Amino acid sequence: MSLSDHFREAQDENLLAAAVILRFYEEVDLPPMGEDIGNALRGIKIFLDAQATTAVSGSGLRHAAYWIALRQEIVTAFSKQRTFRLPLGPCEPYRSFEPADDYVWADRLVIHCADVLQYCFGSDEETSRSGQIQFAPSMGGLHPTPMAEMKVTRYDELVAFETLWEKLGPPNFKPIYAREPDRARGKVFPELWYLNNCHVAGLQFLELARILLTVYNPKLPRLGPGQRTAMREVDRKVQKIVLRLCGIALSNQHSPPGLVIAFVAIGMCGDRFTDRIEQEALLGVLSKLEAEHAYPTTSTQDLLKGAWGWSAYDASE
Repeated sequence: MSLSDHFREAQDENLLAAAVILRFYEEVDLPPMGEDIGNALRGIKIFLDAQATTAVSGSGLRHAAYWIALRQEIVTAFSKQRTFRLPLGPCEPYRSFEPADDYVWADRLVIHCADVLQYCFGSDEETSRSGQIQFAPSMGGLHPTPMAEMKVTRYDELVAFETLWEKLGPPNFKPIYAREPDRARGKVFPELWYLNNCHVAGLQFLELARILLTVYNPKLPRLGPGQRTAMREVDRKVQKIVLRLCGIALSNQHSPPGLVIAFVAIGMCGDRFTDRIEQEALLGVLSKLEAEHAYPTTSTQDLLKGAWGWSAYDASE
């Protein structure tokens, strides 16, 4: 942290990598929800301000550290429901659907998720409260302000990304094997096998973006007879995405970070599940992550059991 104050050291890719590693330990040590101390994040921001342009366009350690830092920030901003704190300006070349290798396509999905997070929670780069829908009075009643209209327009742009992805995304991101859940045998997760870790990572970040776009849809009714029906449909869609995220993680254990992404989705959306079999399956994913990779999930499991109304006996199982 002290070295980050010096211009020459701020250019050092080894210090950027060190800050990313420290950030990982902060993620593990801090509770999954609540305040984000982010001491290492402040160091990462200083190093990235100095190195981002060369990191995005280059290769090697600096390039790898940059993309890991970005993925860390997505996971934290999603789970803490806070502003996105890393600049995305250097990533503009990745906002494209031009032909590229699968690793670039995966990075494009990561950037899309970051864009969605900025839409939902804002970013440190913003100076206005663009995330709030405001209304102005008139003789004809209440009408959306330009800010509200801009929010809907931006939402439509983010949703359109998925349409373009379905049309233009490379076929390598399709599963090489897929099987629907077998509820008769207590299997609630689909099986989805992928060829490469980059396919797993990219698609899981796309799924996180889908959760956010489902929940933060500005067109959802807030009041009226259709509100409850709309909220039930939101819950149904979110549940399906979470189950798919878990299925991807369990089907591709050659990519352990997939379990972490599933953990984040379970922690934030698990309270929406009411089926006991699904609840137990979700806890199984969390237990597996902690037992096999020492990633702490006990506090999240306890929070979910409380949200589900499990008795003291159930919670001790």
